[in-house]
Amino acid sequence: MKNNLIEIWGFKTFRPFRIYWALEEFNLKYKSYKIGSRTGETQTEEYLQMNPKGKIPFFRHNDIGISESVAAMNYVVTNFEVPSDFYVPTSAKDKAKIDEWSYMCAMELDSLGVYIMRRHQSVENGGLSNLYGEAPNAVKTAKEHVNRMLAACERDIPNDNWLIGDRPSCADIMFMSCLQVVKLYKLGIKSDKINNYYERVITRKKYINAMIESYGQPTLEKYILANQTK
Repeated sequence: MKNNLIEIWGFKTFRPFRIYWALEEFNLKYKSYKIGSRTGETQTEEYLQMNPKGKIPFFRHNDIGISESVAAMNYVVTNFEVPSDFYVPTSAKDKAKIDEWSYMCAMELDSLGVYIMRRHQSVENGGLSNLYGEAPNAVKTAKEHVNRMLAACERDIPNDNWLIGDRPSCADIMFMSCLQVVKLYKLGIKSDKINNYYERVITRKKYINAMIESYGQPTLEKYILANQTK
């Protein structure tokens, strides 16, 4: 598929990041609109005509619009020429394993974990309790759930590789999109395997580019470059 006009709306959250990283991996040119959630920018008549959900991210390629980050990520990796250093599976087994990682991250880590933390933590701790109200018990159980899910997937984290083989895939995009928020919230990941995996991934140039697009240089320097070993 030709890379005519690719556009993405969204900034400063981990869901647009998934799309940015896929676009960076595929060396695709795109136009980004750095609009935020809860700023009023997603509630304009123009934006709601594109995305009636009134949320970010929103992805558009020519006349195709996609309002869910996982679907947009998958659209990119299945419709453009695959670079030699990114893995798009052809076997049923690997397709299923990447789907397994993606669904686990979207549901167990994202929806039932980091997003609940983000909604109900205090503002000084990076949360949105000023909008959704403080809910200490909800935050506590969300953290416990994240730790339980990370412990459950620890055995499948490689010691010196990507999640599925020797190249990054959508599984890595999904896992890191959640893992970096867990790190930002200082949950204290107990697994050396997961921490070592995180340290390896954040040195990848295309990951760094996606972080800059998603969060901006100051956040990158504060949370990512400070942890790099090379």
